[in-house]
Amino acid sequence: MKKSALILSTALLASTANADILGVTAEAGSYLINDGEDFNSYFGIALEHPIPLIPNIRLQRQSLESTDSSNSYDVPFNDYTLYYELLDGLTLVNLDVGATFRKIDHDNSDIGGTYPLLYVSAFFDIPGTVLSVGAEVKTGGNSDADITDTTFKVKFQPLVFAGLELGYRTINEDFKSNGKIEPKGIFLGAFVDF
Repeated sequence: MKKSALILSTALLASTANADILGVTAEAGSYLINDGEDFNSYFGIALEHPIPLIPNIRLQRQSLESTDSSNSYDVPFNDYTLYYELLDGLTLVNLDVGATFRKIDHDNSDIGGTYPLLYVSAFFDIPGTVLSVGAEVKTGGNSDADITDTTFKVKFQPLVFAGLELGYRTINEDFKSNGKIEPKGIFLGAFVDF
């Protein structure tokens, strides 16, 4: 147990040695579901710091509305993520691990609420280009719901402080007493990085 704690502490300290004094990233874009018939907006902001053992924080807002007559829903949510940078550009790989708390806005108490999720994000910087590719997974829930949110993304960053992102996202929210919500589709957005 002590050995595991020592290894984790060493990894966290090594990652913060490469962190910026203070980093802020903001993102915004559109998520197209139902074959592009429904446009849902998203935006978020992340704050990173070099203080050991204290996690970084990322806040995200996702509108999630379907007008499909066979499966209509309106379940926007906020994600509050606490994470550590285990790798920060070392060997061209960026790896973040942490926990997300998803707060779903809904009048139905069987759907609305806060759900704990495991958070993992991994990206690879393609050498000699301004591109990076990777994926982000959030998964978990509780006795009333199983949630998995998977994103595959390509980032194009021609400027040091700004770029574009394009990808495919699948959200699966299975509420035990209220059925499933399974939006999927492409998204396009922009981000700034200070």
